[in-house]
Amino acid sequence: MFILNNKDNRDYKGIFTDVEGVVFDLSEKQICNKVNSDWLEISEGDLACVISASRKMSTIYKVSSPIEYGEIKGEKDGVLYVITGKVVAKVPGEPEMTQLLNKFNALHKRLPGNQYSNGFNVANLGSQLDALQVKSRAGLVSLTELKCQEIV
Repeated sequence: MFILNNKDNRDYKGIFTDVEGVVFDLSEKQICNKVNSDWLEISEGDLACVISASRKMSTIYKVSSPIEYGEIKGEKDGVLYVITGKVVAKVPGEPEMTQLLNKFNALHKRLPGNQYSNGFNVANLGSQLDALQVKSRAGLVSLTELKCQEIV
């Protein structure tokens, strides 16, 4: 599963009005920064959780591979890339990110002490949270089970 940092509460629906279901974006400059190299590992069907300013883990998406969106007038970041997704589950109780990652002994070099590092936007946690129980249309399931479910 991927953790995506939206600590600035960027309004994707308001920015990308012509693309349905945008859940996250990164600029070409951010992608070229080694702290965001995990962005290049995102592929169709991966699970992701966008963490907002609250730092709570709430919504799990099944996402697309990144696609080039282009430049947005008035934005200084240049070419943007987006991923779209569909909500597939909610994390019961919306736990704080650091506490949940600590509970699962999750480790990532860009999340020292399970806190954001400077410039961090995306982290691939692989299968470290696969045992996490989430609420989906099928009821309470693990992320492992959720990975195998088809999206309608």
